[in-house]
Formats: sequence, C-alpha cells, structure tokens
Amino acid sequence: MNFNWKHLIFLSLWILAPFGPLLAEDLQGRFFGVQDGRGAMIEIAPDEEGYVGTFFDAAGNRQEFEADRIGETAEAVLDMGGQTVLIRIQPQPYGAEVALIPFDDEGRLVFPSARDLTFLREGLSLPEPPPDYVDPPADTRARMAASSFLVSYAFWSPEGVRNGYLSLAPRSRTLISLFAGIQLDVIFKLCLDQNQEALAIALRGQGVTCDEVVEGMASSQRSGRFQQFKDLVAAERAVLKTSMRCADNYVASKQTCDAAAADVSRQAVSLQTAATVLQAYR
Repeated sequence: MNFNWKHLIFLSLWILAPFGPLLAEDLQGRFFGVQDGRGAMIEIAPDEEGYVGTFFDAAGNRQEFEADRIGETAEAVLDMGGQTVLIRIQPQPYGAEVALIPFDDEGRLVFPSARDLTFLREGLSLPEPPPDYVDPPADTRARMAASSFLVSYAFWSPEGVRNGYLSLAPRSRTLISLFAGIQLDVIFKLCLDQNQEALAIALRGQGVTCDEVVEGMASSQRSGRFQQFKDLVAAERAVLKTSMRCADNYVASKQTCDAAAADVSRQAVSLQTAATVLQAYR
C-alpha cells in the first residue's frame, strides 16, 4: 500500500478519537517520525528568543539546537553526519512537517536535495486501514467499485479522493448522496483539493459551500460534537457498504440485501442534506 502521508495524516484525523481542536497547532513537546522519518524524534519548547530543542536521528544520534521563530515555523542549523543542514519545523494539527535542506560548500541551500519528513505528536497514533482497503486510483477515470471507494477514501489524499469520486459510476455517486453524513465527509475532502468538476457534482443540491463546510467542521471540533459526527458517518458507512455489495453482486443473503434496500429507501425520503448534517453537528 502506498500512502501519501503529506495529506493522509490530516485526513486520518477524521477517524481518530478527538485530541483537541482541529486547528490546535503548536511546537512544544515530543514528536516522532513516521514513514521515511521513522526512528527520528524531536523534542522542542519555546523560549524568549524562539525555540530550544533536541533532534534525534534514526541511528540514535542527538543534537541540541536553538531555533529562530519565523511566523509559526522554527528554523535551525544542524550538523548531520558532517553535513550542514537547515531544519524547518512547521506545526500541524497532528504534529509537524519537517524539511531538512542541505547547504553546499559555498553556504547555499540545495533545495533539490531537501528531505520532507512527517512527525506525529506524542500520544497520537494512526488507524490501520481495513482489510479491503485499496490504493487511490490515478487520474484516468477508469471505473472503480463503489464499495472500494467507500471503505478506502478516508485514508486517501485530497487528490486521491477526487480521482476516486470521479471514477465512480454516476449511480454510485447518487447513492452516496442519499447518506448525508458520508456526503458531507466526502465534500470536506474534495474542498481540500478544490477541483471544480468534482465539487460541482458533490455540492449539487447539498445547500453548502466549501467555506461553510471547512468552517463548520472546525466548529464541530470546538463544540465537542465531532465524535458524534464520526459516529454518524460510521453508521451510515456500514449500511451503505452492505447496499453497495449487494448491488455489485457480492455474496449476501436475500434477507440482508432486502434490509439494506429498505435502509436506502428510508434515506431517500429523509430529506437530509450535507447542510442539515453540518448544522446539527457544528
């Protein structure tokens, strides 16, 4: 499985237990590297002139540093294995994005050789993808199974969600739109990508704009209703997954498929939209 960790971790917050306001970002504490940064750790704290901290690489080597504060970013110069490197630490809701940019012999930054690493805040872990997870499709519009999209999209980057959404059959997108919680969740991820073709389809008849969705989801975090929203999405996903599997002729009993069809019928007459769900959970 090939995750795009630059966007995946932010999206994964939608299926993690809440750990504070969505936009609560600060550089203080202990941060652990994931993927290419696995084994590395950063300890950092603010002081009067910026930040002080210690960087531990994957081999266990440590280097203390004093960092300048540039906006919300910390910048320091490290000596890593005999090479001078600029480290830039940018806070994120889940931890930090860290850029390591080497200097050449003349003291110029060599941006093509930069490494970008993702660090998680101590105490935060990521969920494991489900057994039937699939990687996001390329931007080819090749048709994909609706059930695969449903169980996997929360783990994809915004671009991946857009590619997957546009690869669904129109009837599958219509079916998803009947489940207003899932529709709102998908819209939020599409709003992060800002592809107008996908948004024109997803926002149709939903009564919301991207600005309203992004602000409303941040408000949901602040109000403490975010977990309730996630519970709604999970419940709808269970029902919709069964219905999609029945439609795709997966092995299932007639009783199971009849019950799923009845659930879909109830959703169709519920008059719920992304706007009504957003209002209820913001």
